[in-house]
This record gives sequence, C-alpha cells and structure tokens, in this order.
Amino acid sequence: MRKVLFLAALLVGLTVTGPAWAAPDIPTDLPGVPFTVELAPSGDPQGSGTAELTVNPGTQTVCYDITVTGIGEPTEPDLGIGNAHIHRHAPGNPIAVDIETQFSAVEGAADTYQAVDCVTVPRQVLVDILLHPEQYFINVHTTEFPSGAVQGDLA
Repeated sequence: MRKVLFLAALLVGLTVTGPAWAAPDIPTDLPGVPFTVELAPSGDPQGSGTAELTVNPGTQTVCYDITVTGIGEPTEPDLGIGNAHIHRHAPGNPIAVDIETQFSAVEGAADTYQAVDCVTVPRQVLVDILLHPEQYFINVHTTEFPSGAVQGDLA
C-alpha cells in the first residue's frame, strides 16, 4: 500500500511540476519504496538468494540487503564494476545501479554471503525504476559466472 501511495504522489508531482528529476524540491523525507526480489539461477544452477531493496528518489539512494547462497563469493566481473547491479531490460542490459559492495560470509551458513549498505543514484534513474519496475532486474556476479550467477526481476 505504501508503494502505491508513493507512486500516486510521484505521478501527481510529475503531472503538476514536470519530470521529478527536473524538480529540485523533491522532499528528502519521503519513505523509500521497498522491493523484495527472489534471486534465481541465471548462470549458476545451484544459486539462490534474496535482495531487499529500498529505492528513494528523495535521498537519491538505493539501500540493499542482499543474501546469496550456492554461488561462491560474489566478485566484480571487471575492475571498477560492482559485484551486483540493477540492470535495465534493454539491448545489452545496461547497468542502471552499480552496487559496488563487499559481500561477507554469513557465519554458520555454508556458501552464503550477505551485503548490506546504500548507494547514491541519480534521481532520474530512481524515478524511472519506480515508474517502470518491470523493466529492471538485479543480478550478482562471481568469477565463474561473470555475466551473473543469480538474478531476479524487480516486478
């Protein structure tokens, strides 16, 4: 329900004031919109996980709690590119949000890793994610599966 109310307010704001990224007065105290994404194998047939994301254009952040299992330690597919990303479903699957983070081994859980943090993202990207979540997915990379070991759609 919170997501629906936020999106309704955002759409009203877009209608009245124009694009949200053009309006410098988006309140920073708006609640973020949560997404729970189940991660399924996209490269590693043994992989699974969950990504809890909070998208907030007011603070220009995506906060995340990602837990993966059965894929080995997440790694960057290329130097300077994070080991998890939110991609847009489009030719070439461009990266919309680079989640350059450290995954830590979860104590007492074999082959399980977790990352919890926030990243700063341009407001226009976050607004587009909220307006079109079906056009985005998140994935996590490993050395063995540099194109992605597990992934899941935002909607």
